[in-house]
Amino acid sequence: MRPGIKKAAWSVGVCTALVVGNPFMGVARAAGPGDDAPQCVGVFKTSMARPSATPSVQVHHDEQTGATFFFSLTRDGAMRMTSKAGDLDVEKTVFSDGRSQVVLQAGNDRVIVTIAVGVVDVQRGSRRLHVDVAHVTDDDWLGVKTLLAGSRALRLFRSLAYSLEPATLRAPAGTAMASSDAILGFLDGDVAAVERLGQRMRAARQARIRTVAFGEDSEKDCYAEYEALVVKAADDYGSCRHTFYWWDLPSQAACVGVWTLQAESAWFQFLSCSAVPLRVE
Repeated sequence: MRPGIKKAAWSVGVCTALVVGNPFMGVARAAGPGDDAPQCVGVFKTSMARPSATPSVQVHHDEQTGATFFFSLTRDGAMRMTSKAGDLDVEKTVFSDGRSQVVLQAGNDRVIVTIAVGVVDVQRGSRRLHVDVAHVTDDDWLGVKTLLAGSRALRLFRSLAYSLEPATLRAPAGTAMASSDAILGFLDGDVAAVERLGQRMRAARQARIRTVAFGEDSEKDCYAEYEALVVKAADDYGSCRHTFYWWDLPSQAACVGVWTLQAESAWFQFLSCSAVPLRVE
């Protein structure tokens, strides 16, 4: 029997983050061993080496785009997806608590986005910005958008995510691309990217619930559980966002950060539930 997906709960400001020494090494902790809150403890590391496109068994190929997706398990317990599509290389690493890192490369254009609790790191080439979400300003987000402006790697990634066939969008490969497309779109200035994904998944889920109500489809699968978690995260995001004025984008960004952790944690559990064959790197 496939393991079920467990719900992960987060709240704004529940953890603090510290970046020390290596620009991409972060540590975040939420609570002590006896507390009920999730243990947001972990370390991120990266180098500027080009990601390998074939670290594990091939598990998905998107016929419409020609993109091939591979999955593996890192030695520190994270799930990793890599893909090669034309000139674009993608590497996405996700921990069970939702911390994530996305590496995009197209030619000489290389983008690395690392997200932990309360922390966003964006690097493009030799330039890097570290954002403390709890103290973020409009200038911080403008700096991120400026850093990403004109990125060919980001443009190809978003085009790929938009072009995937429907079957892929219900698989671990497509869901990983969709969630990253939403957060990277937000960082690139598309402030409605997260909301659009939530609306799309909510509408699909409601249609599926109506189908089940009429007895046409009673199967409960891994994707349905993943979808329920992401829709719940989208509802939480909407509630969080509307507690601030529409023009207060820095405060709304904290809501996006929480949504990212929830959505990526759900993806980690989706991949675990899907029984995808993984090789330890």
